[in-house]
Amino acid sequence: MSANLTRCFSLPKSSYALVDGRHNANGQRIRNWTYHPDNHPAGWQSEDQYALAHLIPLLLCGEQSAQLVFNQEITRLFVQDSPENDKMIKSLISVEQDEARHDQALQWVLQHLPVVAQQNKIQGQARLFYAKLGRGESRCQHFIKIATLDACVTQIMHALAHCLLGESHPFAVLCGLIKKDEAKHVYIAKRHAQALGATSAMFKHEQQIISGLLHQLLITQTQHFTALGVDLERVFDVLESKWQ
Repeated sequence: MSANLTRCFSLPKSSYALVDGRHNANGQRIRNWTYHPDNHPAGWQSEDQYALAHLIPLLLCGEQSAQLVFNQEITRLFVQDSPENDKMIKSLISVEQDEARHDQALQWVLQHLPVVAQQNKIQGQARLFYAKLGRGESRCQHFIKIATLDACVTQIMHALAHCLLGESHPFAVLCGLIKKDEAKHVYIAKRHAQALGATSAMFKHEQQIISGLLHQLLITQTQHFTALGVDLERVFDVLESKWQ
């Protein structure tokens, strides 16, 4: 983590991400990417480092929040001790493992980027956004929101993987790997929400609200998305078209 930043959200007390996940091919690619000397940010253009120093705190908050949410739901399902929960528990554990790997990789990048004056403010805005999501809601509503957020993150990572950095740039490669995981998370979170009672109408309602709120958060950093060639308006237009 950058020298002046603590974690956006604490690690789960008992993390299921420690379960052996070596069978996960994309997870292995992310592990191999992290700490690899060829991917060290010191060799990146200073303008790109500066932009990413503003954007990665936003991405990290989402990964760290997701770890807690999925961990809590896994624990709840374990306590129920119901055989029909076994398959979903395995799926949710795979998501927590993925989010932990994303968190680790993004933290490693941020540790080697310049510290910018606005990082604490950016992190605080992101923390408030994610902290508000689950307040006073049913688990069903919460997982509808998570599926929606993961769909948004998938599109954002796609944009970063194909931005002005170039598709062979180490950070673009990392974003492409994270995107693959997030697309899987959309499916798992959506399926779990449906098992909890979610309907198509509920999804449509939350998609409009959540994408709007996330858009408001991200446009605070429009300058830095634009510097990397990411058009946020286009990103959210694509999401809107997918949900119609």
